[in-house]
Amino acid sequence: MVTEIKTKKTFGTLDVARISPEPKPDCPRALNIHMTFEDALKLHFGLGQALAKLNSYNRATTDGKRATVNLCVYTDTKRISINEGQLPKGK
Repeated sequence: MVTEIKTKKTFGTLDVARISPEPKPDCPRALNIHMTFEDALKLHFGLGQALAKLNSYNRATTDGKRATVNLCVYTDTKRISINEGQLPKGK
């Protein structure tokens, strides 16, 4: 009898520092975003470039620690934009 090899169902999770605008109580708890392999590669490379830029900052400074990657999801046009951002001061 051959047993099925278990495989991963997820490839990682993470905490989000901030969601803007603040979700309303009646909005869905989660959005599942499906993308083609080619678009997933674009996301992968875009995140890599954004992270390389953030890595060039001095993380010992306040501004360096506040630097973020901002994923902006446009639900009406079904597009994702990868941008540099900053956490608000005092967070």
